[in-house]
Amino acid sequence: MKDDLIKNCYISSFDIDDSSLKHLMIIGTKCLIDNKLQRNVYVDNNRLKDELIYFNFYDNKPQYMDILNVLLPLILSNTNTQKSEDEVLALIQKYVKYLKREQYLFDYILASVLYNSLIHNLIENPNMEYEEILQSIKEKMIGLQIELDKMSMIKFQMARIKAIQVIDNYIDLKVCDYAENEIITNLLNVIYDIYIEDREVINDGILSMKKSILSILSAEANLNIENIDFVSSMGVYITKLRKYSINKASYNTGSDPRSLINLNQGDIIIDPILNKIQVISKDFSNNILRISVKSKSGQYTFNFKRV
Repeated sequence: MKDDLIKNCYISSFDIDDSSLKHLMIIGTKCLIDNKLQRNVYVDNNRLKDELIYFNFYDNKPQYMDILNVLLPLILSNTNTQKSEDEVLALIQKYVKYLKREQYLFDYILASVLYNSLIHNLIENPNMEYEEILQSIKEKMIGLQIELDKMSMIKFQMARIKAIQVIDNYIDLKVCDYAENEIITNLLNVIYDIYIEDREVINDGILSMKKSILSILSAEANLNIENIDFVSSMGVYITKLRKYSINKASYNTGSDPRSLINLNQGDIIIDPILNKIQVISKDFSNNILRISVKSKSGQYTFNFKRV
C-alpha cells in the first residue's frame, strides 16, 4: 500500500505543463544513490553537476521561485525524516546556487525543511488534520538547528521567526494570496487550499506540489500524462531505492554534451547521462545548431550557439 502511495505521489508531481521542472525532477531521480549501510538515499553530486550542464543546453531554468518539488524524489526515496532532511538541506543549497537565488537562501532552507516534514508526516499518516499538520511543521521549525557563521545565523534566525509567525497566522486561518517570491507562504497556501478552500495557483511549481500532496491523501494519480510509462517506471524505482535494493553505483564517468555535435541524424550511441540515444534531427540556422535526440526518458533538443 505504501509503495503505491509513494509511486502515485511521484507520478502526480509530473501532472503539469512546465518541462523545466519535470526535467529537473527526472534529473533528481537519476542522481539518487541508495546506501544500505547508512540506511539513507543521497544525491550523487558528480552526476548532478553533469546533468545540469546537459540541462542548460536542452531546457531553460524555471522562472518561478516555487521549485521545492526538485526535492521530491529525494524526500520520497528516504524512509527516515531526519536523514531525509539532512540530504534535502544539502540539495536545496546547490539549487539556490545553480539558479542564482542566493538572496532567498534562508527562505528556501526553511521551506525545504517544512516540505520534507510535511511529506513524511502525510506518508505515515494521511489522515492528519489541517491544524495538526501546521502545529507539526511549526514544531519542526522551532527545533531546527543548522550551522552558520555569526552574521548568517542572525539573518537565519530572523527568517525563522518570520516563518513561525506566518505559520501561526495560517493556524488562525489568516491567509494570504499566492505571490511571487513568497516561497514559505505559497507552501502554506497549498496546505490551506487542500484542507480548507481551494484556489487557483500562479505557477506549475505550486501546482506540482499541490498534486503531489493530493495524491497522498487520495491514493490516486492521473495516469493520462506525458511519457507516463517512463514516469511510472521511475516511481517504481523510487520505491526500490527506499528498500535499498538498487545498489546504485556512483557516477565517475564525466561527460560533455558538446560531444553530441559530432553525431549525425540516425546515429545511436550510449551517452553517460542520457544512456541509449538516437539522433532524430540535426539542423543549423540563425547561428544555432539544434540536435534532437530520443531516449527512454523522452526527446531532447540541444541548442548549441555558434561562438
